[in-house]
Amino acid sequence: MKIDHADIVTSHKCNFHCPFCIDRFCHGSEDEVTVEMVQRFLDKLKPFSTPGTEVLLLGGEPTMLSTEKLIDLAGCIRRNGFSPIMSTNGFFKSKIHKILPYYDWVQITVRTQKDIDEWADWTSKVNVKLSGDKSFDMQRLAWFDKATEGFKRRSVSMYFTPEFKELCEDEDVWKLLDGLEWRRNGSYRYAFWHNIRFKKCVHGETNVIDEPTVPKLYPNGNYNKTWNNEDLDDYLVLPLE
Repeated sequence: MKIDHADIVTSHKCNFHCPFCIDRFCHGSEDEVTVEMVQRFLDKLKPFSTPGTEVLLLGGEPTMLSTEKLIDLAGCIRRNGFSPIMSTNGFFKSKIHKILPYYDWVQITVRTQKDIDEWADWTSKVNVKLSGDKSFDMQRLAWFDKATEGFKRRSVSMYFTPEFKELCEDEDVWKLLDGLEWRRNGSYRYAFWHNIRFKKCVHGETNVIDEPTVPKLYPNGNYNKTWNNEDLDDYLVLPLE
């Protein structure tokens, strides 16, 4: 079986405390992945991957790591024939500017026009993402659509509570989304509107039976062959030996 992509949780450190955070270990450890951990992880992935398979750095918040380490991690991933990408909350803008040349693309959460303007010179590399939270409505979607039309990648993640209750309460948004053609990736569904990629959970499954072809490395050096047994492990008790 070939993997779709792989995840590296760079650390559980974060400068935010989002109520919808999917990292259940967030703020619980100061550990960070090392280049050596990543190399061993990639060695295990090679038989199950194709050239250019994407390796996503996330957290926590990956930009809590130093600029030098983020560049080194990207270099390690690329040297092994994989594609380095990242998802960030976008807070540490100066650091993101420095690391962007080393990544194939970076997903950055934006909140204001100023945030979007910040990445105007990186429209081919930045995936601008809007949060589908309580503030999300049709007016905000229309603004985002217009403000980001020059970007190659645009996305909206529909966030939810641990009880799988969607945070967005705008009925018109859900009418729009209900009319889209949704495809499934693991325990998530995705669809496109105006070239904006929407992502939403599958009730009762997301974060319980998650994307089964996505290996994941954790900052304590352990890894998971799939996310399928994540809740059954004591912090993923598969060491990278």
